[in-house]
Amino acid sequence: MRGLYAFWILAAWVGGACSSSTPAPGTVPIDSGAPNGGSGGTSGSMPDGGAPPAVETSPSGSGGNSVPVDAGSGTTPETAPVDASVKPAVDASSPSDGAARSTRVLIYTRTTGQRHDSIPVAADFIGRSAKLAGLTTETSEDTTKFTDAGLAPYGAVILLATTGEPFGPGTVGINALAAYVKNGGALVGIENATHAYDDPSDNSETYVGLLGADFAGHPGDFMSATCTKQGNHPSVAMLPANFNVMDEIYSFTRFRMDNQVVLTCASDHRPVSWYREEGAGRIFYTALGHSNEIWMMPPLVDQHVIPGLLWAMGR
Repeated sequence: MRGLYAFWILAAWVGGACSSSTPAPGTVPIDSGAPNGGSGGTSGSMPDGGAPPAVETSPSGSGGNSVPVDAGSGTTPETAPVDASVKPAVDASSPSDGAARSTRVLIYTRTTGQRHDSIPVAADFIGRSAKLAGLTTETSEDTTKFTDAGLAPYGAVILLATTGEPFGPGTVGINALAAYVKNGGALVGIENATHAYDDPSDNSETYVGLLGADFAGHPGDFMSATCTKQGNHPSVAMLPANFNVMDEIYSFTRFRMDNQVVLTCASDHRPVSWYREEGAGRIFYTALGHSNEIWMMPPLVDQHVIPGLLWAMGR
């Protein structure tokens, strides 16, 4: 099985290398040969909220009374799995009810807030690798899919950098997605999918609770940082212990204490990827993927996103 999956990875990489797009000169999205340790890069302005590099933890499923965590101190309370020393419990051998669902995957890309240029490239490369893994993908911005009946045909939903009110105003789509997950569906959130339905006046606890945190900004546009995997969850099992990225490294608020962190980045060990079981379903999230280039070369898609998707689907 490992040999077959390696073949999938090689095939996807070759497909990406043959793409008409090429990485921008001077950028190094991911360097798996990085030494141990982290580099925080240089700080700049704080767009999209201007929050400092910090995480606030919240009780499961609610905004609640937050417990602030200073991500710059390198220490965290025991209740928040955000420190690089945390080894989350992993049970990848017991698939959820989502395992019985179809192999169809909805890649949803609608935004009403900031829209990242990398969305089409990311959807393309995710679709290629998912096909090699035996899945069928559909990319859509159709809000009518976010009903109980509309989501029923899919074995997984990927929210790809969806911002603002991606399902439309109100809570109908949010509640349908929450029910889908709790009844055994798989949900994958990517990049600033955490920057949606996060206005407190919108009664956003359900959506933010599903994703597990709320976007709170990032220092500058890009930074060079070392990422460190936590444990051996399938979403990070094939990644190097430490590797370099050139990406936006997010800060979060309203961070759920039951998120199981699998990847931290920068010298302050910010959590950027986690997983969680929700009812009979599973959720996987990664904040990486701002630029076109990071999607076009290993290991983001084949060694991180696709394994996280397959785990969420119980496959």
